[in-house]
Amino acid sequence: MKIYCIISILLFVMGLSVMGQTSTVYTPWGTEVSVTEPDEGGLNGRLYYENEAKSAHPNAIYHKTWPVYPYLDLSSTFRFNCHGYAWHMFWFGEDDELDEPVKMTLTEAEKYFNDGSFIECTQSEAEIWWINGGSHSAAALDNPAYLKSKWANGPLVTHLINDQPYIPDMNYTSFFKQCYKDYTGVYTSDITLNECSAQFTNSGTSNYVDLEIEYEVAIRFEGVFSTGTGSTLYFHPD
Repeated sequence: MKIYCIISILLFVMGLSVMGQTSTVYTPWGTEVSVTEPDEGGLNGRLYYENEAKSAHPNAIYHKTWPVYPYLDLSSTFRFNCHGYAWHMFWFGEDDELDEPVKMTLTEAEKYFNDGSFIECTQSEAEIWWINGGSHSAAALDNPAYLKSKWANGPLVTHLINDQPYIPDMNYTSFFKQCYKDYTGVYTSDITLNECSAQFTNSGTSNYVDLEIEYEVAIRFEGVFSTGTGSTLYFHPD
């Protein structure tokens, strides 16, 4: 009887969220990524993680997610995790990043840099930090001293690199930048494009235009690509 009581109390206090649905999002290159869209956890659980984080990291900046009266600045939420935020949600921009909250496993997050959408880079170039072998993902910001990341079922936080629960071991931390660009439209003059990976969607060249494309990972065409009279395409794997 005591065991059942303890379990019931823990579930009540933590407000664990077990409901939700499986969904699919896509890397910039178009690879399917399986994610979950959990329901929100109970208020007691959210407040527990909020208070724990703010007690341990009082100088971090906590971003409001879905407040509940009277907790109008509540950040902690069960609806997304660090990988879902850094690899998917962050790229919608600050005004829209909460529009599509998802949780993503480490294995699914790896698809973003295994398919050419992102490429490993130096710390100074990084747009995403893959911390400690993927135990945590964080988005790099314009100020290189700070990262923005979601702390498990806790808050969404802007924080100094070492002011977080996931202190990076630089021997096991990798850095990635976006490697993919989608081109549309018609080129009317000679141009050389140097990209990591690129897709040309319903695009082309005018007459007598030389289009030179240098790429590191991959290139592809979607829809129609039309070349004008006397035009030449050059492809150079880098």
